[in-house]
This record gives sequence, structure tokens and C-alpha cells, in this order.
Amino acid sequence: MSSQPSQQPGDYNRPSSDRREFLKTAGLLAAGTGVLVGAGEAARASAVAATSEASLVLPSQWQSLNPGFWQVDGGVLRRRLSNVGDRARATGFPFHSATRGQQMKTEYDPSLPPGIIYRNDWNLQGGYTVEATFVYRAAAPSCPEGDDPAWKMYTAGYGWMGLAFGSKSVFESYGKIRNTLQVVWSDNDELALIAPKNRSRTRTVTGEQLKVKAGLNLQPGDQVRLKVGVSPIARNVSRMTAELQANGITKTLVAEGPSSMFRGYAGVTARGLVDFEVSEFAVDAPAHNRRNAPEFDCFSCYPLGDTLQQTDGQWTCRFVSLFASDGQTAELRIADSPTPQGGWASVPVAGTAKIVNHEWRRNTAVITATLPVSPASTTLYYTIWKDGVDVTADTRIGTDQCGPGSGFVGDVPSSGTYVGRLPQLTAPYKLCGLSCHAITSGLQQPQEDGSWRILGGSDDWQFRDQPSMGSYQHLEDYDFQVMVWEDDVWYMELVLYPPSTDDAYRVVTSSICGPTSRWQMMRHWNIINPGDHDYGMDDVKGPEQIAIRRVDGLGQDASYMRRNFQIVHHLITGDEQVDPLANPKKWRAWKMPNRDFTLVILDSRLWRSSQDTDIWTASGWGAFKSLYDRTDPTRSLLGEEQFAWLQNLVQTDSSRLICLTGINGMHTVWAGTKNRASVGDHIAGAFDQRDRVTADYAGWVKAGADRVLELLGSRDGIVSVYGDVHNGCVMTNQQHRVIECSFGPIGRSGGRAVIPGFGPQMKDFDGRDVAIHALYHKEYAGPNLQPHEDGQPFYWNFLEMAFDPRPADPAIAMTVRNLVDGPSEAARGGGALQTTASQTGRPVDSRVPALKTLPDADVHFSTVDGEPIRGTRSLGDGSVPLSGLIDVPSGSRVLMVAFDGQQTDAQVVTTT
Repeated sequence: MSSQPSQQPGDYNRPSSDRREFLKTAGLLAAGTGVLVGAGEAARASAVAATSEASLVLPSQWQSLNPGFWQVDGGVLRRRLSNVGDRARATGFPFHSATRGQQMKTEYDPSLPPGIIYRNDWNLQGGYTVEATFVYRAAAPSCPEGDDPAWKMYTAGYGWMGLAFGSKSVFESYGKIRNTLQVVWSDNDELALIAPKNRSRTRTVTGEQLKVKAGLNLQPGDQVRLKVGVSPIARNVSRMTAELQANGITKTLVAEGPSSMFRGYAGVTARGLVDFEVSEFAVDAPAHNRRNAPEFDCFSCYPLGDTLQQTDGQWTCRFVSLFASDGQTAELRIADSPTPQGGWASVPVAGTAKIVNHEWRRNTAVITATLPVSPASTTLYYTIWKDGVDVTADTRIGTDQCGPGSGFVGDVPSSGTYVGRLPQLTAPYKLCGLSCHAITSGLQQPQEDGSWRILGGSDDWQFRDQPSMGSYQHLEDYDFQVMVWEDDVWYMELVLYPPSTDDAYRVVTSSICGPTSRWQMMRHWNIINPGDHDYGMDDVKGPEQIAIRRVDGLGQDASYMRRNFQIVHHLITGDEQVDPLANPKKWRAWKMPNRDFTLVILDSRLWRSSQDTDIWTASGWGAFKSLYDRTDPTRSLLGEEQFAWLQNLVQTDSSRLICLTGINGMHTVWAGTKNRASVGDHIAGAFDQRDRVTADYAGWVKAGADRVLELLGSRDGIVSVYGDVHNGCVMTNQQHRVIECSFGPIGRSGGRAVIPGFGPQMKDFDGRDVAIHALYHKEYAGPNLQPHEDGQPFYWNFLEMAFDPRPADPAIAMTVRNLVDGPSEAARGGGALQTTASQTGRPVDSRVPALKTLPDADVHFSTVDGEPIRGTRSLGDGSVPLSGLIDVPSGSRVLMVAFDGQQTDAQVVTTT
């Protein structure tokens, strides 16, 4: 028999022994395994590329939204039936039900929908054949004690195994099956063709019989061969023939439909608790169906800037690495050039770490690397190595895996062979605010007339790296040093409530490790401050999120929530061990090496009071509603410990400028759910305290927000920024002169509505005077609520932040930018805010006489009794550029202490 792989559809009908001999001759069969692993010009056959006998991670040619449905066992593809968090439920916190006037249902059926895995190296069209051999291992188990036998997973016919084809994306699986056809054997012993629901009549398959009784009576160890052949029969019409063979029985299904329905990716589908393996998988198709799908092993290796610290004269930083396959060791090499002399292999290893794989980590490594010099002295570069191999390059770039919608930009070779970069950390400090990153359908493209149009819809569902062609095409021109990933960074539960650790990491890596996002993270310092969705359930906050991790039966899988909290905290801090029950104390401050600017990361969700407004309903007060009103003075936003920490930082930090992130909207300018019925006058209806959307804002906790605003206004130079609300906005509190900015979305929509009376000079819902400098909204182009002009790009945006502490009066600039904008273009939202530190904070109550002390030193002012007042930095000539003190009466004696790292100077001065 010829060794040339030129067979036509139907060649796989030859007896198994002949077929095996053919594959050996063609070099397609791995020696001694019986598993198809190779490739020919016209045929590709592989169950798994069996690089290991057992692994939870599949070879790169197999891709799925639900990798947790599968594993490698004995060198072949095997169904995985149990995972941590596999009883997750698609729901929100009880506040969702309360907004609708309902009780949250705590009983539910946790049976999982189908999980499909695809070969990403074939995109089939025209005539082709897909064939697999399944080995039946065990029937679905009987219902155990504590479960409900009525759940679908314990019902005959719910379990199945089979082939999937016609998918337009390797992400069509679970609840996102839009186009995929499935031919399955189900455990009520039927062979059936499963077509997507809710399709138009012009895109349906027809046949005399789309379901037949199989009569196989399978026993453990039985082999089932399933083959699907597709062939064109008329213009734009194709016929599918499915054939099932087992135990000497053959069953056939025939269906016809539009050829477009049969085009796409093919793979294996599973549902329910039937245990099986796939010993062979074969594709027979013309060579032009092949895709370029190279190996890609490093999803990302990003530096966490807030872990940067100096110890014993050496600077260290944590780098979080995520890998696509199993491994042993990760190494980082750092140099002061992107092309070091002698090559990267000659650069000393700066840090090493074990690659960890367990119940809430999937091949991650946290490397604490030692920098060769201070990051304030120069820009540094790095490469990431896995088991001795440099895996820094993004091999997806320039291939079919990086097609339209990838958004990849930047001064990077088309080969993707860039290296990591650590921008020099000196003033002026340039930060990029990014929020609401879910990108799952549609693609905005520029039109010939200069306008923009979003193409694609529900049938075009998939993860996209970016929402618009040309996203971040000018990012390098901004000279950003830090990416501030703030709130709803990866939307853990938006696409699915991931029923496995593998699926959870699939969501994370699809959201922030696409070609552009990976490049952003690996070319800048990063801070990641997650939002509610990132933990895998909408409206995660308050004591309720602790209860739902500790107590079963509250309407969500407690192990799912515990797992997610561990994953999130690991990815944002680099912590190796995470207590799944503890409330994370993740507030932290990153002071730049020159000690002149501080970036503060706060948490206004996990430590706030409950949003419940009715207390003691079971103890005689049930008839009195909302006694525990949102304005109750005992309510807390940050919790006592975090607020005390922030208070101490504001009073003692010596940086001349401070940026806070993580408090999502202290000013009540955003409305609630559009469909929420009004309560009282129209403004009350716009901010109903029982509305889950308004309750999500930090400003819902009025007393807590008031306390924070008063604290931030107690010194100059403080700006608070946040994401979450899907709007770009810049505003100033007129009493405390605190700047507050929101930014995003960078992929989602759903901008929060504005309250009635919104405008350039306004009062928020709680009566605070606010000046609105910019508003970039889905509906509005500025604070006056003027609509967008025709042809403008969708309002996806980031916040350009600039902090320059060098002048005597430090400079601050806040500008909202569209993803496609360059720095020379006009600001979005009606204008930018450019101001100085002296224009922030409440007016001073007293002034400090001109002082000279140690140059370039930390300077702290306190009362003579030791109570801290505030900190600052002296200039190079030793002068102290402090305009005055807030809340300190004239004539007060204060103590000034300066420290330059080695020497100390202390003076007692009297304010005037």
C-alpha cells in the first residue's frame, strides 16, 4: 500500500489491521502505543499527543472552554468526572433576587451541560470525515445519599459521548454552543444528532430519522467506533452520514443542511457521568483545511509592581507565570538590554521557582527575582524559561491563532519574539487604568467612510483578545510604566461558572493572556485589583461572601467559591499559600524607588458592612422596614483595620503625590437598574437603596464614603481612581477637593446610568457638591450629556494618568482615552483635568514657615505629643515645599523630622 497520505474520504473504512499498517507506513502512529499522534498532508489523526501517560493538562492541539472535562490517562484522552467546584451554579448573590422582589432559591440541579474539546489544527469545510474510537469504561453511578435522584445527571439519557463538528470557535461548549452539531451515543442506548437550538429555519438540518435506538448493551471495556462523513451534494447543501459500530451492530443517521452548518472545528463531546476514553481520533480532509497552530507554552509572565521592594540593598519583585503544559521549573533572567551580549542564555538567572499543579493552581510559578540594579536607574528587560527552554516569545503572533480581532499592536516583530520589559520608575509617573475586560463577541472595525462598525453577533461567540481593530495601536507612545488592572479584570463567571480549576484558568488566560493583553502585562509593571465578577459570582461583597464560602446550602457550591478566592488571591499577590476561608487582607501600598509617589490598592467590597437594611425581622421589628438604612452612621466601607491602615498612610506617607485605587464610586452619581420601579420622587427611584446595582457602589455606604472623603481631603496630592461602573469620568469633590476618576470598559458595555440632574456642576444623590470635568459614556460624550457624533468608535476606554512630583507644586493630569486613540488626540468625555497638588485637599488652616533640612529626604510632621499629621519630601536643595497644614490651627507647635536613609534632622516649628 502506498505510503503517501492521499486517501479520499472513506479510506478509513478499511479493516482496523490494514488501517493500522497504513498509519505505521505513513508515520502517523506512535510506536508501541496504538495512539494516533502524527500528521500527513491530507489527514491528521490523534487522540492525544501523548507526551505523558497521565496529566490533567491536554496537548496544545486540543482546545476547549472546558478542559476540566478531560484528562490524559494511560496516554489517551479520558473523561474527567470530578473536580473541585463542579457544582457551581449560575446565579448572583441574594441581592439579585432582592432587586426582583424574590427570595433566592437555594435548591438547584448542579448537572453540567455538554463539554466539548476540539482539535484546533483543523478548520473543516467541503467534504471530510471525522472518526473516533471510544472505550466505554463505566455507566453513570447511582445517586448517592444527599443528592436528588431527579437531577439530570442521574437520569438515563443525560449521559453521552460522541463527536462534535461545525463549530465556528474552539470555545463552543457548555452553555455557549451556538453552531456545533453533535452526534452522540447516550446512556439510554440511543444514537442521535443534536443540533443547536433557536436557529433560523434557513440553518437547520433535516433527515428522516435523527435519533435511533442503538441496542448496544455496552459493558466496561467495549469499543465504540463513531464516524461522521460530510459531503457536498448541491450548491451550498451538504449531507452528513453518521455511523456507529459496536458489538457487531451498525447504526446510521443521515441528515442534510446548508453547507455552512458543517464548516468549522471538530472534536469530542461529553455530557453526564458516563466514563469513557478516546483511544483514536482521526480527521480525513483536504490539506487546505489545516491550520497553523504552533505550540505555545507560556500564557504570561507578569511582574507585580506592588511586590517590588528593597532588602539589604537589593531590589526584588514577584513575577507570576502561567504555563500551558506541565513542567518542573521556571527561571527568570533580567538584563539592562533587550539583546544582551552573548545572548539571553548567558544572562545569570535572577530567580527560580517550582511549577505548581494542584487543586487550585494549574501550572503556575511565582518567581521572586532579584533585579541587577535599581529600577529607578534604567529600564530593564527579562525572559522567562521553562525547564531550560526560553518560552518568552508569543508563537501565536503571525499565525491563524492571531487573526482578526486579536488586536495585537506595538513595536513588536510579527514573529512575536519580544522580551519582557520593566520600564524605568522615575517621574513623571504614567499609569494606564483598565477595567471591565470581558471580550466575548463582536468585533469593531473601521469602515471606508471613516466610521466604525461592530460586526458579529451571538452566532460569532468566542473569546477575543480585543474588542476593536487597532486597540492600543498607540500604547507605546504614551510611555506608560504601570498597567492598573482594576475591577472585573477577567470576569470569572460571565461566560460560565467554571466547574473546574482548569476551566477557571481557561477564563483567566483567555481574558488577560491574549496576544495584546500578554504584551501589555509583560511590557509594563502591573497591579491587579479584582472586582466581584473576578471571584466568580456577581455582587461579591460584605459578610455574605464569607458565609457563602463557609456554609453549604446557601445557593452556591461553597468549594467553588473557596477555590476561586484562592486562585484570585494567588494571581494578584503571588502568594503560594492562600487560606480559602479567611477574608483577604489585600490592601497594600507601592512606594516608588525614589519615594516620591505612592500607589495604594484598597478593597471596598470584602470588608464593608452588609447591604441588608432590615434588622431583627424575627424579633418584633419585622413591620418596620429599612431601620438599618444605607446612611446609618455605623456602617463601614473599608472595615476598621483597613481604614486605620489607610489613615496612618495618609498621615505619614512622604510621597508628594498619592494615587488610590479600589474604592468603586464614593460619589453617588450613578443610578441603579433601569427597570427598577421608582420609589418616592424620581431621584430616589434612580438610587433605590434596595437596588443591587446601586448597592454595589462604594457610595451606597454613605457614612463610610464620607469618612474616606474626609480623610483623603486632609492633605493635598491625593487622587482616587476606580473601574467597575463601565464609564470614563473625571470629577472633583468641591468640599474636600478630592479627585475621583472612573475608567472602562475595555471590552464590555453596560455603562451605569447617570442620576437626574447630572451635569458639570451638580450635587450627587447624597448632596455633595461635585464638579464633573469629563464623562465618556455609552450614551453621552461629555458632562452636559450631549450625544456622541455619528461614526465615532464605541466608547471602550482607558484612563491616562500622569503624576509628576518634581515641581514645587506637583502636577496631576487625568485624561480619558478611547482604545484606538493616540496621546496627541483630543481627550474623550469633553476634556481632561490638569491641575496641581495645591488645588487638592481642603484649604489649609495654617502654614509652616520656610524650612531647610536634609536634601531628598522623607519629612514627617507630627504634634509634639507624637500624633502624626502628614508626610512629604524635601527637594534637592533641602527646602520643604509644603504649602500648609489642614486641620492644624495657627500657632500650633509641630515637630518636623527628616530622614534621608542615613541621617536625621529634627526641628520644632510653630504654624502661622
